[in-house]
Amino acid sequence: MCTTLAVSFLMAAPVEAQQTGNPRDDLKALSDEFDDASTLKQWSRIFETEQSKADQLEQFDIAKTKPGWMVMVPYSSTWYMDYRGVLVYKEIKGDFVVTSNIRVARRGGDGAPRSNFSLAGLMIRTPRDVTPQTWKPGGENYIFLSLGAANRPGSFQFEVKTTVNSRSTLAVTDAGTPAAMIQIARIGNEFILLKKTPEGNWNVHQRYRRTDMPEQLQVGLTVYTDYSTASRLKPPQQNTQVIRNGRPDLVAGFDYVHFQRPALPAALQGKSLSNPKEVSDAHLLQFLGEHANN
Repeated sequence: MCTTLAVSFLMAAPVEAQQTGNPRDDLKALSDEFDDASTLKQWSRIFETEQSKADQLEQFDIAKTKPGWMVMVPYSSTWYMDYRGVLVYKEIKGDFVVTSNIRVARRGGDGAPRSNFSLAGLMIRTPRDVTPQTWKPGGENYIFLSLGAANRPGSFQFEVKTTVNSRSTLAVTDAGTPAAMIQIARIGNEFILLKKTPEGNWNVHQRYRRTDMPEQLQVGLTVYTDYSTASRLKPPQQNTQVIRNGRPDLVAGFDYVHFQRPALPAALQGKSLSNPKEVSDAHLLQFLGEHANN
């Protein structure tokens, strides 16, 4: 059933952007246009890495549900404080820009998800060397920007979240669209999150300075849904179980993922990119946004 619904909601999706740029960029080879199902094995899964044995995706494929797309349909799961959800990722060392075109819908067809905190987006996370047996609270460190329905089920919203030692700070804003391009850039300890709706221009959504994050990070795609059900369990249980009796309501499609190294202008070298008083949004958009995905 989910496959049919996913095809339906993806039919109206915009044409993917083609990546060009510096052919010597060492990150470009990690990009995926999602037109070849065999590239699925090139993506890591957090439940496998941390040996939870709980695959929280009911459906997960590349170029099968919809040619040229990665599709995810999650069970009830969440990312908040010590709760760990779905992450499909590649490990990136050093500075990077990651961009994706994302489209979301409820499971019943077009329209915003109707379960709270049901979203899909880009996520960066500090790796954890843990198993269910060695896991301890307080170890989650990540940033994400996602699209879906957050605290107003039935409405399209953006959620941005930064989590430091499992202390999560989030902000929700209206989106008004089922589709958006999302981008996260890392330059040193500075993290810039950007978005573009189909009818709008690229804009800087949020900036963070995270001196705690190591050189190598997990960088990829997240989906989560039905916080009301997932949060009934304590984190150690939610993190290691597949919840089959919840009310999940999300179908997520990713048109592509582009990785590349940022080209920081000389005039911005040494400046605090997370400080808008020192570096304006306009300065950031000179090398990010469309200039980092063309």
